Amino acid sequence: MSKLIPISINGSNWIQLSQLSVEQALRLKSWLPVNSLKKINLNGIELNDCVAFDTYLLWFRSHQLYVQRQALLDF
Repeated sequence: MSKLIPISINGSNWIQLSQLSVEQALRLKSWLPVNSLKKINLNGIELNDCVAFDTYLLWFRSHQLYVQRQALLDF
């Protein structure tokens, strides 16, 4: 799984769930606290499924560790 590059909007870094595969988006969304998805306006376009990049990065790292542990248990 590759780490996404954030979108910088008004000095804050974001990712969109739609940038992830469907499986990854569902896993991240189920991990997020309520009201974590934000609507961000970018040059008149409303982005509906944004998550703060720091939050995504925390999920990404913890998910990566989980996948690595599962791989070790497969032996």
